[in-house]
Amino acid sequence: MKANGTQQHQVTQTGGFVNFPDFSPDGTKLLLSGRVPSTAPPDVFVVNLDGTGLTRLTDFPGIDRFAAWSPDGSTIAFNSTPSGVEQVWLMDADGGNPRQLTSDPAAKGQTPDWSPDGTKIAFQSFATGGGDIDVINADGTGLTQITDDPAEELGPVWSPDGSDIAFLVSTPLTS
Repeated sequence: MKANGTQQHQVTQTGGFVNFPDFSPDGTKLLLSGRVPSTAPPDVFVVNLDGTGLTRLTDFPGIDRFAAWSPDGSTIAFNSTPSGVEQVWLMDADGGNPRQLTSDPAAKGQTPDWSPDGTKIAFQSFATGGGDIDVINADGTGLTQITDDPAEELGPVWSPDGSDIAFLVSTPLTS
C-alpha cells in the first residue's frame, strides 16, 4: 500500500502464511518468512513487488525467519535453527553462501537489524533469560550485550544515522 494507506493489494498467494516483510534497499523486492506450502517449516523467501518470482532462499532443517537486507542489498541476515538453537545467520542476496554469525548457546529472537553503514547487526538474545538486545559486527566479531534487565526487549531497529537503537519492551502485567 501507499504510505497513506491507499492502494492496498495482496502481493503473495502462497497457500501458507508469510510474515515480517522487508523491502530490498532498491525497493524492487520483498523478503518474507513463512510456510509455503503451509505444511513446510518456515523458510525465507524473496518476491518481486508485483507478486511474481517467489523464490525460496533457505531450506535448512527447522525454522528460518526474521530476514533483513543489508543496506547495500548484497547480504541477508536471518535467524535459523539447524543447530537446534535459533542463531543469527547471513547469506548472499541470492540465498547462496549461508554462514552462521552467532554460535553461543543462547537462542536469538526477533528480527536482526543492520546498522545504516552495514557494519553491525542488532538482535534479540536470550543469554540472560528474559530477552535482551545484543549488537555484533557483521564479520562476527565484537558481540556486545547492550541491555540487561528483567523485562524482555525485542525488535531492535537502528536510527537512520546509526547513533540510536529503538526497541520494544515487554513487561509482565500486574494485577
